[in-house]
Amino acid sequence: MPEAHISPVANRLGAVALTLSDGIRDATETATGMAGGLPAALVSLHEWADGRSVDVLAGALRVTHSRAVRVVDQLEAAGLARREPDPSDGRRALVRLQPEGHDLAERALAARARLLDHVVAGLDPRTLDPLLDAILHVTTVDTLAAGQTCRLCDAHACGHADGQCPVTRAANRWR
Repeated sequence: MPEAHISPVANRLGAVALTLSDGIRDATETATGMAGGLPAALVSLHEWADGRSVDVLAGALRVTHSRAVRVVDQLEAAGLARREPDPSDGRRALVRLQPEGHDLAERALAARARLLDHVVAGLDPRTLDPLLDAILHVTTVDTLAAGQTCRLCDAHACGHADGQCPVTRAANRWR
């Protein structure tokens, strides 16, 4: 029998992460009727990136600048977002979500919430919270990683605005 490349607990964590990632992607795509990175772009803009540059969105989505431009093109064509010139740098565009985009982002967040609430329903948050905080602390290796982690996050649930978000706290090490 071949030797394992990983510990059993790390292997199970990877399986859980992949299962949740696939489930969230399926749920948000179904809720929005949009595929690929579009639901994550909507949620990122809705929660924390509205009025920021295409480059910020590219970092959050883990795509090239040119791919993020195409994502914004799709959002604009659907009437969900608009570009505006950056007053501090005319070469850069800022992306603003339109009301319809906010509505669709809310649907994606609700679909994500239903899936995750179902998963954690029988678990003890006093046990789970410190474990999740520790994992997020270790995996938030810079501010780019923070944006990527939060691309489908409900910023109101994590405590981002009041300094309770473990990703924000970890990212502050790099600011």
